[in-house]
Amino acid sequence: MSRRHGTRASAASKLARVEELLVASSGDDAFESAYALAAASVWARRRGARAPSAPRALAVALASARRAWPWLEARSPDDLPPDVARRALDVLGDALADASGLDALFEVLTPRVGKGDKGQFFTPRAVVGFVLRALDLRAGERIVDPACGSGAFLSAALDLAAVSPAGFDVDARAVRVARLLFASRGEDPRVVVRGDALAASPPGRGFDVVATNPPFAGVVDAPGFALSGLVRRPERDALFTERSLEMLRPGGRLGIVLPYNKVAAGAWAPFRRWLCERARVYAVVSLPYATFLPHTGQRVVCVFARRRPRGERPSPRERVLFVASERAGNDAAGEPIARPRGEGWLATAHDLDEALAELAPFLRDEGFSS
Repeated sequence: MSRRHGTRASAASKLARVEELLVASSGDDAFESAYALAAASVWARRRGARAPSAPRALAVALASARRAWPWLEARSPDDLPPDVARRALDVLGDALADASGLDALFEVLTPRVGKGDKGQFFTPRAVVGFVLRALDLRAGERIVDPACGSGAFLSAALDLAAVSPAGFDVDARAVRVARLLFASRGEDPRVVVRGDALAASPPGRGFDVVATNPPFAGVVDAPGFALSGLVRRPERDALFTERSLEMLRPGGRLGIVLPYNKVAAGAWAPFRRWLCERARVYAVVSLPYATFLPHTGQRVVCVFARRRPRGERPSPRERVLFVASERAGNDAAGEPIARPRGEGWLATAHDLDEALAELAPFLRDEGFSS
């Protein structure tokens, strides 16, 4: 193994091993079995105990978790052999030691075809941290993710400031994983709600911050959206951009991950004009194609903007900073590439810390978070 690669496999790789064990040894849905084991493990950890491995201890922990957290909807595995449960818990015990393991649970065990059709992929933790640090969160602010998936942005936001989080997602399994993530932190999981943020009206308004990586794939019906009259085939990520602005208060801040074509393709020029009329765009940060590998090689950008107050118009004096990240911090298999001295977020060899060093002073000088 190259010295640049970490000796510890990623959480996603470990959970893929759990999936293999469960599929080979149980007739139950692998997601449901792994989710039940994770719920029992989280319950035990919250009480300072080791993850239960004996069949009776596992049953007791899961029953306790189900009583205390009914909204997790953790189901008891029907025919999971005790030895398989023990082996799976051995792997899960390490993988669930931090929040990224619960993100990986969703990434590995949600059906791959369904995720691809929805353009629904795990957001690397380094990207999550980069977006949130650029947004400069402050105590007391209300932050929302209208396509929260497994809750990575919301959970990481709580690590940075005493914010008030809210999340929405149409995927039932993603919502359950996000709620388990919040339960593991001792936070109220009910801030995550199952719902379609692209429905007829926004699920909430007046938020200070939106941080999100919406689904990319798919063209959907868009009645009531302004973009439906501007672009011929409005894609979901563009509609989520419009909905995000609707959910912000005037002056509220947006950090959103979008496909590269939204900032570069000629066909999306009307979208960009519309966005700049309704939001003051401060920065566009391009990410390497390898950022979301092995799930997709699609090139993406992070866009940082502020919703314009009523009456504010674009000015030719407005400056926009363009930054290019060149190192994703993972290889083509999605495994992290370690820094030689273990420096930086998650000790991986991305360059987002350098990008933030360029971005943060610009945003501050331009009044992005004032």
